[in-house]
Amino acid sequence: MIEGFETIDFHAFHTGELPRRLQGGNAPLAARSAQGLSPLGIRMKGSDDAYAYVPRDGGIDIVRGDASAGIVIEIDQDTFDGLVHDVETPPGMIYGGRVEKLRGDMMEFVRWEPALRAMFHGRALYEAGNVDLSDRHGQPLDPAQTFALDSHRDDMAHFLRTTGYLCVKNVFSSQEVEAMREGAATLRERAVEGDQVSWWGRNDAGESVLCRVLSAGVLPVFSSIPTEPRLKSLAELSDHEWVSNQPRAVDGVSVLWKNPSMNEGLSDLPWHRDCGMGGHATMCPTLVCSIFLEANTPEHGALRFLPGSWRYAFGFLEPDDPNAPTGVAPPAEPGDVTLHYGDGMHVAPPPTHGNGPFRTCVLTAFQRADAHHHRGERHYNDVLLGAEDGQVEHMSKAASRF
Repeated sequence: MIEGFETIDFHAFHTGELPRRLQGGNAPLAARSAQGLSPLGIRMKGSDDAYAYVPRDGGIDIVRGDASAGIVIEIDQDTFDGLVHDVETPPGMIYGGRVEKLRGDMMEFVRWEPALRAMFHGRALYEAGNVDLSDRHGQPLDPAQTFALDSHRDDMAHFLRTTGYLCVKNVFSSQEVEAMREGAATLRERAVEGDQVSWWGRNDAGESVLCRVLSAGVLPVFSSIPTEPRLKSLAELSDHEWVSNQPRAVDGVSVLWKNPSMNEGLSDLPWHRDCGMGGHATMCPTLVCSIFLEANTPEHGALRFLPGSWRYAFGFLEPDDPNAPTGVAPPAEPGDVTLHYGDGMHVAPPPTHGNGPFRTCVLTAFQRADAHHHRGERHYNDVLLGAEDGQVEHMSKAASRF
């Protein structure tokens, strides 16, 4: 049983509660999200109970049994509860080994995620034409707009609320940036493959490459970042009350490096949300702060956001997928800061140029006072750290192992 969440009767949910939710308005939202997907079958571990979700025009049919499903998974009671309560996700279940494939392609299960969130929670699919990008005066909003620390706070707050992100220029001085660069170099020297506080990948030459260190707060130059007054003032622009990360906690402060020519690992990230490994209902909203030590340009490996997506559902997509959106890359320079809601979609495609310096960011986050891991574990992203060499598998590679 998941602490803080009720156990859901598998049969009663599918014959009563889920049809009620669909009839209450979730059906057309789910049908929109499930377009082009094969029927999904879910079987309860240790029993013969199974149900299939079958897309049709305008809705989803709930069918007893899984004979009609193209992809069939088997999960236990706690995992099913977590999926319905929005604390488990298909990617997190795959990386964490909390799902079994009985039939089909596990990437199809990943693609079902927006439809599942629509079915269970009425969360609509992100579609650009349905997002109102207007400023607080009702005029068209420029999603690439930037601000200064002394910009009008009502304008900044409205922009953050509307787009789900904010870019603020010249928050840190060149001297502060240089000190953080030196700290990042120290972290790079100390990182060890498999230390469980760093992410690694491989480049085209087969070399192991450091992508992220999760324990930056052990250095004095980074230990004060979570409570930095300038960052706390920016966080107060949001509509939520926050607590700062603990600097020495895993991911309390981290440093990431973009790298060229990567073919394994998570240096280049697909379209994702920061609660993509789980925990949306127990963590979100979170407000993630990125301090740029190098420029946010395509040549450097830009971070891009999907304006307004933090209120919607959106599926896993590689940045070069023909159906993928372009998004917006804030024109951040060294010393600039972005804030974004963790459940908003963002992407980190590879650098377009082979010569650096490449994007380097210092990360921290502001969270709800009651945020927690529903299984009591250290961090949701720890499911990515299972390999002894610290290598983080790409989503499609992890799915292919089933």
